[in-house]
Amino acid sequence: MRQDRYFKSSSFPIVAFLFSKGEQVAGINPTDNPSKKEFSFILTPRLEELVDLYKFGERNDPELLVPVHFYEQARRELLDKLNT
Repeated sequence: MRQDRYFKSSSFPIVAFLFSKGEQVAGINPTDNPSKKEFSFILTPRLEELVDLYKFGERNDPELLVPVHFYEQARRELLDKLNT
């Protein structure tokens, strides 16, 4: 059985975190909920580490920290992608 090559999420906070850490969005797809979209990222070992860190990491882990201007830029770019 072939594993999925993509990490998919409709959670904007984790998507913004991954994007601000340099991961590239591979696609944006509709969901069953018309007001939500699902972001896809190509699954890599680094992406898996970041997802695990985001979900299960210690709150004071420095790798979880994102400079506010990186996060804000990522948020704006993602919103632009949603609105185009």
